[in-house]
Amino acid sequence: MFLFFGTVPLISTLLSLFLYACISALVTGVPFFLWARRGRRIWPWVLVLAVWLGLLLLSALNSNTTFHLVAAVTGYHNSEYIGFLLLYLIICYQGMLFGVALAAAVAWVLRKINY
Repeated sequence: MFLFFGTVPLISTLLSLFLYACISALVTGVPFFLWARRGRRIWPWVLVLAVWLGLLLLSALNSNTTFHLVAAVTGYHNSEYIGFLLLYLIICYQGMLFGVALAAAVAWVLRKINY
């Protein structure tokens, strides 16, 4: 089965992007779940992640401006790199936002159950 994923570039790319999102959701979801179980509020963190994701999506809409901004700050002129960096960051932030929101929802439901 893994041989099939390696031979079809689209499927292997989609699988790797899905794994990026799942790993970032797991890495951020577990600590925030434990933090929420202790009674701390994590909804402000969900809001911060949503704002950052929105800013990344807005910067991806006009990639030429983003390219010039990153080139002015870093001095590195490579538009392909900026495109893949934005794609990677958007996927990771989506996974992080999903993990933190899911952790907050599950912790809230478990707190209501009072097991």
